[in-house]
Amino acid sequence: MIRNGRGPTTTHARLRALAAALLLLAAAWTGGAPAASLQVAPTSLTLQGRQNADVLWLSNSGKEPVQVQLRMFRWTQSDGAESLDPSHDLVVSPAMQTLQPGEKQVVRIIRTAPQPVAAETTYRVIVDELPSGARDRQGLQFVLRYSVPIFVVPDAAAGAPTPAPALDARLLGSGDGEAILEVRNRGTQHAQIADLAYGKDAASAAPVTPGLLGYALAGQTMRWPLKSPASRFTGGIFVARINGAAALQPLALSASP
Repeated sequence: MIRNGRGPTTTHARLRALAAALLLLAAAWTGGAPAASLQVAPTSLTLQGRQNADVLWLSNSGKEPVQVQLRMFRWTQSDGAESLDPSHDLVVSPAMQTLQPGEKQVVRIIRTAPQPVAAETTYRVIVDELPSGARDRQGLQFVLRYSVPIFVVPDAAAGAPTPAPALDARLLGSGDGEAILEVRNRGTQHAQIADLAYGKDAASAAPVTPGLLGYALAGQTMRWPLKSPASRFTGGIFVARINGAAALQPLALSASP
C-alpha cells in the first residue's frame, strides 16, 4: 500500500515490519496454497557515509521456482502518515529474477549519487513474490511481500554527537473515542518503536501493542491508533523498546494543544 506524497492520497502505507522488516501476505486466484518459500535477509540495511552499495540475499526454500520483483521507494512521514515514492537514488540489481528450488541469490542495492548525505535518509525496497502462471493450478496461491528499511547515514564527523532519536509524544483522540499516539522525532536517527506498554511505572506497565509499533523517522512525525479508548491512558506512563534496546524506556507525553 503506497501513498504518493506528490499528489492526492490514493492508499495509505501502514508499514509494520518484523524487528526491521515488513511481511505481507496476498492471494491470487492462480494455484494451490503452497507453504511460503521466499526468504529475504537481512531485515534492514544501513549504508554508512560514503558506502556505495550493500546486498540483500534472496532464497527459495520451496520445491518450485519463485519469481521475484524488487522496487525501490523513498520513505517519508508527513501529517502522521507514511509515504512511499518511487526513487532513483538507489537502484536494485537485478530488479527481477527467478529462484530455483533451494537456490540463494544476491541482490545489490547501489547508490546512484554516492556523495555523503547531510542527514539520515530513508528508503524501502519492496520485494514481491509474483504469482505463478502455471495453468494446471486451481484454488488460491499465496504470495509474499517483504518491505525492507534502508537507512543512508552521514559520515561520522570527529567530535560530533552520536546520532540518536529524540522523541516527543502526544495522546490524541479520534472521532470514535479511540486513542491515537503521535510521536515526533526531533533527533538525527530513526526510532524503531516496539513493545509499547502503559502503566503507573515501567515495572507494572501492561502491553498496549506487543511487537513492532513502527518507526518515527528522524525529523518527522508519525501517528498510530492504539485500538483502546483514550480514557484508558490517564495517570500513568508509556514505555517502549527503542531501536532494540534491552530495557523498555519511558515515552514521555506532552500536553495536547
